Amino acid sequence: MEKKHENLTWDDIKAMYAETDKRFKETAIRFKETERILNEKFTRMEKAIENTNKQIGGISRSNGEFCEEYFINSFKENPTFMGEKYDRVVDYLKPDPVMINDEYDLVLRNGSTVVLIEMKYKANIEDVGKMFSKLHSYRANYPMFKDYKAYLALASFRFPAKVRKRADEEGVVLIEQRGDKIEVISKNVKAW
Repeated sequence: MEKKHENLTWDDIKAMYAETDKRFKETAIRFKETERILNEKFTRMEKAIENTNKQIGGISRSNGEFCEEYFINSFKENPTFMGEKYDRVVDYLKPDPVMINDEYDLVLRNGSTVVLIEMKYKANIEDVGKMFSKLHSYRANYPMFKDYKAYLALASFRFPAKVRKRADEEGVVLIEQRGDKIEVISKNVKAW
């Protein structure tokens, strides 16, 4: 039977506080145990996500490397771009000395023209805009070719519609795999 407030003794109040304190301590222990369990699960989940990210990163790298090898081998086997022959095909070109730090995935050259080709497994819209900084850095790093006509090109296994549209607006050449060969799929090609 519960006592009324006016009938509570000091011993009753101390007992209530002791019981409340005991329950708070039990609750705190349960919270700590729950926190420990959640931290363990979170740590396991973080490790699983990290492993998944590594696997996805490995797949992405493999896809990118496959794409690069495909286009590099295609151009080395047949060094022709838009009907013009090229006598120099250089992959992974890094300038030395460096005026502007950059790297060029694939460069085709003949006596009057240079083609800068960036290769992406799946091109995105930002890749189109980056081509102009490639042209700028190439001309700074290789001033002996500054008067050469230059084409900017993206080679990819996939071009979303917005990439195709922007490349057409900017005059950047798109190169795509078609069966066992590569094809220029651009309509509006510009030379700089």
